[in-house]
Formats: sequence, structure tokens, C-alpha cells
Amino acid sequence: MPISCPRRGRVRRFAIMRKERRNRRANSVTLALSYQLDDCCKDGQIQAMVIADGDGLPLAAAGDAFACDEVAARIVLVGPKIREFAGTIFGGGSRWDVQMTKVDVDGAELLVCAVGGTAAERKRQMKRGAEGALRILAA
Repeated sequence: MPISCPRRGRVRRFAIMRKERRNRRANSVTLALSYQLDDCCKDGQIQAMVIADGDGLPLAAAGDAFACDEVAARIVLVGPKIREFAGTIFGGGSRWDVQMTKVDVDGAELLVCAVGGTAAERKRQMKRGAEGALRILAA
């Protein structure tokens, strides 16, 4: 029985249907998380986003590096007490409107923070960033 090859047009349509949705690929978890946060910042017009561990060490960040470092270091003071935070953080001669949520990854809590932008966009992008972080870290 002869093997038939698909017609050229069918192959082209299939290739178009399977177009990669991501513009960037990462070889490391940290870079993948940073890409995720960067997309969140751009889509939500957010100043910065950071994922930090329980000690305030940024694991991945996007946007204003100073804001990421300062918010990560200061949010851990609030982090052990509550699961979510929405408010203003002061420090280093600056003030940031921040939203934070905790995500559980293999028994460790990570803090996902969104800085700047509107409250609605911070909340939306923080949720998106947290879901992306869980997906990336589970892979």
C-alpha cells in the first residue's frame, strides 16, 4: 500500500494552527518567571512585579529593580501575618502602592507582589503572575 504525503496546503495550514504563542523561551526557571512577570507588567501597565521567598529575597523580578528589591525586603515584615496585602509601602525615600499574595510551592510560601498601576490592574496581574509562577515551578 503506497504512503501518501499530505498536500502542501494542508501542511501549511497545520503549521499556522500550531503557531507558538510565546515570543520568548527560557532555559531556566528564574528567567521563565521573569518573562512571566515582565509580560504582566506590560499588559497591566504596572511599575514592577517581584516574586520573593519568605526572607524577602527576590527570586524573579520585572520592572523597576529598586522598587522590586525594596518591596520584597519590606513585604516580608507583613507576609508572615497575613495571606494577602493591599496598601502602601514606604522606604528608601519612596512610596509604592503594592498588592501581595502568597502562593504555596512544595510547602514553601512565596510572595508575589505587584507595584504601581491601578488597584484593579495590580490585582489582575498579581493573580496572573501567581498562576504563572505555580505553572512554571510545577514543570
